[in-house]
Amino acid sequence: MLFKDVIGHKEIKKQLINSVKQGRISHAQLFLGTEGGGNFQLSLAYAQYINCENQGVSDSCGKCSSCRKFLNKQHPDLHFFYPSAVCSEVKEKPSSKKLIKMWIEFLTRNEYFTLNDWMTHIGAKEKLSKINILDSHDIVKAVSLKNYESKFKIIIIWCPENMNIECSNKILKVLEEPSPNSIFLLVGHNTEQLLPTIISRVQINKTGTLKDEDIIQGLIQKEGLPESLAQSISVLADGNFSKALTLSNESENEENFVGLFQKWMRLCYTADFLKLEKWVNEIDKLGRIAQKDFLEYGLRIFRECILHNYVSPEMNRLNEKEQVFNDNFSRFIHGGNILEIIDIFESTHTAIWRNANGKIAFMNLSLNICNLLRAKP
Repeated sequence: MLFKDVIGHKEIKKQLINSVKQGRISHAQLFLGTEGGGNFQLSLAYAQYINCENQGVSDSCGKCSSCRKFLNKQHPDLHFFYPSAVCSEVKEKPSSKKLIKMWIEFLTRNEYFTLNDWMTHIGAKEKLSKINILDSHDIVKAVSLKNYESKFKIIIIWCPENMNIECSNKILKVLEEPSPNSIFLLVGHNTEQLLPTIISRVQINKTGTLKDEDIIQGLIQKEGLPESLAQSISVLADGNFSKALTLSNESENEENFVGLFQKWMRLCYTADFLKLEKWVNEIDKLGRIAQKDFLEYGLRIFRECILHNYVSPEMNRLNEKEQVFNDNFSRFIHGGNILEIIDIFESTHTAIWRNANGKIAFMNLSLNICNLLRAKP
C-alpha cells in the first residue's frame, strides 16, 4: 500500500518517512488507533516504504520488485499474524498460517476493515477469535529464518490485544532479544488488553481519529459519492472509515440499533421488567458480534447526550431520528450517572467479548440502567 492511498494522518506519515530517512527505525512499534481508523493501512504503507528499492520523498515508488510484491501482499519478507478461529476452512487448531490464503483474499477485497469483517469472511460467525500459541511458534520461526530478498523482515501483528497469555509471553521474549533485521509492527486498538511488559518494549505511534474532512475526501475519491452524501456519512462514521464505507452501501443495521436502543431506554426508565425480559430475549437473538456493536452504539449516544448538556447541541453528530430522541433523553444523562453508565457498558462489552451469556449480561446491564436513569445530577 502507498502512503497516498491511506486516508488522512498527514503528520504521522511524515514522522514515519523521516524515521526511515534518518535510519531510526524502531525494531518494535505499536500503531495504536480506533478500529477502522487506518492504523493497519499505515503500518502496511510504512512496511512497503522501508523495503522500497527507490524510496521517494513522500512515498514508495510502487514500481520496484519489492513494492509490487507488497502491493500483492505476498512479499517473502512480509509476515502477517492475526486473530483466527475454528471456521469453514479450519475445523481444529486454527492459526494465521492455516488461514493465509483467505487472509490475502480478504486484504485484496477490503482496503479498510474491522475484526468483525474478517471473522465474517472466514465464516467464524460468533466464535471467539484469538492469536494463539501456534501463531507464536510461527512468529519465532519467521524471525529465525534468513531474509529472502529485503534488508528488513516485517512482521505485522494485527489485533495483538487478542493474543492469549501463552502467545503474549512467547512474543515478549522475541521483543526482548530483537533480531537486527526484523521489524515488528503491532496494530492495535486497546492497550488495556495487552501485557504491560509488551507495551513497555514497543514504540507507540498513536494514529488518532480520522477527521470528518478526511472521511469526506476518502468517500469521494474511493467510492465516487457526491459531497453532500459524504458529509452526512462522515457525521455518523465518527472517525471510522470502515464504518463510513459500510454506511455508504447500507444503513440497515444502524437504523435497527436506533429503534432498539430507544425502546430499551424507555423500558429502563419505566422499569417495566416484564417487557425488559422480552427485550433481552430479542437482543440475545442478534448474536455476540452484533451485541458488541450495539453496546458501542449506546456509548456513542451517551456521549452525544453529554455534549448536548455540557458543551452545545450544535456539536452533536446525530441523524434526524437520533436528534429528536436525544432532545428529550439527554436530560437523564448527566454528571451524576455518566461515569457509572460508561463503566457498566464497558464491563458488559468485555463480558460479551469473552463469550459471556448474553441474556444474563444484558439483564444485569438493564437493571443497572433502570437505577442510573433515576440518579440525580
